[in-house]
Amino acid sequence: MSNSGVFDVNDIRYLMDYQQWPTPGELQLIQTQTASGVSSVNFTNIQGNVYDVHFITFNDIDSSTDNEELQVRFSNDGGSSYESSNYQHARQYGNASGSFGEVRSTSVDAIDISNAIGNASNEKGNAYCYLYNLNDSTKYSFVTFHSSVQNNSNVQTIAFGSAVYTQTETIDAIQVLLDNSSNISGTISLYGIRFA
Repeated sequence: MSNSGVFDVNDIRYLMDYQQWPTPGELQLIQTQTASGVSSVNFTNIQGNVYDVHFITFNDIDSSTDNEELQVRFSNDGGSSYESSNYQHARQYGNASGSFGEVRSTSVDAIDISNAIGNASNEKGNAYCYLYNLNDSTKYSFVTFHSSVQNNSNVQTIAFGSAVYTQTETIDAIQVLLDNSSNISGTISLYGIRFA
């Protein structure tokens, strides 16, 4: 197809059919990492100058020890260090056994994405989260999340909530870890949301 700089409707349809025409809201993969017994997974090229909104998926997250929560931290120095203060979060959770509750704090050292993940063979966690304003040094960075895990009693647990990093900084790296320095395994993918 020749390109004179102007696309007619048929050109656009053709490009859309072959997934070559970008559409608003489209997920664009930045990086996938498969971890196997590491202390953390770090994303140091989040392309914040391109994307206002990011999306992370967590698949089959496994912990080397029992009763670990999936967490996220931010960096403002390209991943040389990760912030361990100035986070606030609130989440609600429910267990298949019938118990429900909430966790909230205005002073935590990381953002908890899930309730406790067990470490038996099928006790894994899965989750996703949206991250907003990471590249905007005039705004707080916000997160919303939803998780589904088998806990350390092999009971299904869901959690959902939101969090904020209460510093106006340019966030340029993201760290994924477990709350008690346990080693993490699983597949984690970072996406940008086009024209969000």
